[in-house]
Amino acid sequence: MFDIDLQTFQQRVAAIAATHLQVQLVYLFGSRAGGEFGPMSDIDLAAVLDREASIPHLRDELAYRFAEALNDGSVDLIILNQAPIELAYAVIAEGRALYQRSLVERIEYEADVMSRYGDYLPVLRAQRWDIVHGSGDERRVQRYREAFGRTQRAPGASDPVA
Repeated sequence: MFDIDLQTFQQRVAAIAATHLQVQLVYLFGSRAGGEFGPMSDIDLAAVLDREASIPHLRDELAYRFAEALNDGSVDLIILNQAPIELAYAVIAEGRALYQRSLVERIEYEADVMSRYGDYLPVLRAQRWDIVHGSGDERRVQRYREAFGRTQRAPGASDPVA
């Protein structure tokens, strides 16, 4: 699957994540998680951090350390605390958990994402349909943007960087 086997890959990611107490979860997602990747594919990782973490600094450090440990400079790391709900849901639904600080934290995080995604799914579908089919109703587009913006913030999390 990789230049290294999946077990070694997971061990390397977990070893790095475990040295950073702010890291709660790390997932592999995208083409590599699905096994459909080519020589130009990057490694898509997603992390959930504690609310107190300095996200920009820690994100850069983790991305560098993961790339170094995996001998692959094409690591793309997203911080799920700041990700849109649709992306967070896709990561937990289709990705592979590589590290969890605790099972309880993982269950709580995944339940929260599924709940928020389920709450907004009907709104997101209706608004997306209006946009794709060119309804021209600017008010609906604005409601979609507002609903989407609310899904980007977890309770108690800081606002995403604009």
